[in-house]
Amino acid sequence: MNHNQLQHLLYAAIAGICGSSAGLFGKIGMVVDKIFNKNQVIIVNIVRFLMIVLVILSNVGVWLMYTRSLQFGSTLISTGISIASNYIFTALAGILLFEESFSIMWACGILSIMSGVVLMSV
Repeated sequence: MNHNQLQHLLYAAIAGICGSSAGLFGKIGMVVDKIFNKNQVIIVNIVRFLMIVLVILSNVGVWLMYTRSLQFGSTLISTGISIASNYIFTALAGILLFEESFSIMWACGILSIMSGVVLMSV
């Protein structure tokens, strides 16, 4: 694997992670009032504002990294790597941060989607 291919894959994966992070920050922003007391309205609003800023920055990161990956490789591979890394990072964040559980049906669905992405990229 040469340097350009490595950069292509790395930028596409980072784009997917940024996309997943935007959803993560949005979810945290929506449940921040459940983390703090009702008396801490100012803190809740500050944290919620910070989460909105992080969602915006994450989306900017998606486009910067995705367009950067397109400079080093094809659109299909960039899209496939970005989608796959987004799903993987979202699943890990859900399990680790929100204690979400996943069923066999969910795993089969993700596997089917990722298989389709790989088939499109070939």
